[in-house]
Amino acid sequence: MDRLPRAGLTVCALQAQSLETKPTSAIPRRAGAGDPGRGNSGKPVGAVVAAARVLRTLHASERPLHASEVARAAGLHRGTAYNILRTLYAEGFIGYDEATRSYAVSLHILELAHGVLRRSGLMDLARPLMHAVSDAHGVSVYLSKVLGPSSLLLDWVGAAFRTDLSVTVGRQYPGPAGASGVIMGAFGSGDDTELEALFSEVAWYRKPSFADFLARVREARHCGVAVDQGTMFQGITQVSVPVLSPSWELLLVLTAAGHAHDVAGDVVGPLSRALQAAAARLSESVHLLRLG
Repeated sequence: MDRLPRAGLTVCALQAQSLETKPTSAIPRRAGAGDPGRGNSGKPVGAVVAAARVLRTLHASERPLHASEVARAAGLHRGTAYNILRTLYAEGFIGYDEATRSYAVSLHILELAHGVLRRSGLMDLARPLMHAVSDAHGVSVYLSKVLGPSSLLLDWVGAAFRTDLSVTVGRQYPGPAGASGVIMGAFGSGDDTELEALFSEVAWYRKPSFADFLARVREARHCGVAVDQGTMFQGITQVSVPVLSPSWELLLVLTAAGHAHDVAGDVVGPLSRALQAAAARLSESVHLLRLG
């Protein structure tokens, strides 16, 4: 069997190939991840907690659900689940199909998502930077928020290309996958044992061994960038960089993706530096963003 390419191990060399261009940002060794803390969150309101469970249950399902299914999945009494469902329906957060007597999240909830993105500052600060990288290098650019062991896609530009036909804003992705997963492993707070457990559950096109994945993580921690050359998605090259808080907490991951024949060789270095420059701008502006 052919040995899988350890794409991340060539990142530093690829960055150094440009003769007259220096890296736009250098990422020093992390001193430690910050712990912002949440303080006293107050007493939870039971009805709101239950409604949140219902919404999460409907969101996670690949099909509309009956009230009894929602109750069982959310761990609620059927009567409680039914009352919550009818209330959410009346408020426009979910839809109801009379023919099948089933519920699903309503498209109207996108209004809330748009409001969150608008007030977060990401559309004003991040999108112009993403467009600049996309236009200059002919790639699609994705911005994801780190949520523990997974990531949430916040925005993407470059509609001519997708790594995945189901790429949509608001979709959650498993952590240790592709170049972005290497960045999460390199700058996240988890240990190797946790990372290996998560890695074992993720599908790749040509999955590296965990030892090879850890080698990519170490290289990304040193260089501040990760490259995946066709092992996550066939024929696709991904380049990812971290967006860090002042306390070195990993907040966001910025990823560029393109066809392997377009993003190869001496193209990777300039693209990596462009992403790092954009990530540095976002890190400098992180106090203006609302990412909670």
